[in-house]
Amino acid sequence: MADQPRKSGQLRYDLAGTSPAGEGEEGNCILVVDDDPDITRFVGAVLASRGISAISAYDPIQGFLVSQRRQPRVVLVDWHMPAGGGAQLLRKLRDNPKTATIPVVVVTGDAAPNLPAEAAQLGAKLFMHKPLDADRLVELVEKLTR
Repeated sequence: MADQPRKSGQLRYDLAGTSPAGEGEEGNCILVVDDDPDITRFVGAVLASRGISAISAYDPIQGFLVSQRRQPRVVLVDWHMPAGGGAQLLRKLRDNPKTATIPVVVVTGDAAPNLPAEAAQLGAKLFMHKPLDADRLVELVEKLTR
């Protein structure tokens, strides 16, 4: 497993995602894109407790590269990150035929009232505020993967 990038802006790209080998096979995982490793670990643990495989990326560029390679069933993306944030990732996912139909859930601690509409306009299916409610998170992921 590759080291996680430091908050200093150093970027490392593990194109296979960060799951141990054998987990999160192509098309059968959830991709969590957040620059906060505590969030990616929390979401991964919550999903794993329900039998759902998750892989992580730590910025929009890595998220796009991993989504290209792994074709996740759902992408959970933080809105505020380095390298363009969730808006940039949504644009890249929607503009690419290989990823255009992957459902995206935007997750943010930002309470600005215009964000849900902006995210929806860029192609997000759902919107969640941090702190995340584990049961609601699983409910939304299961809804999108049925």
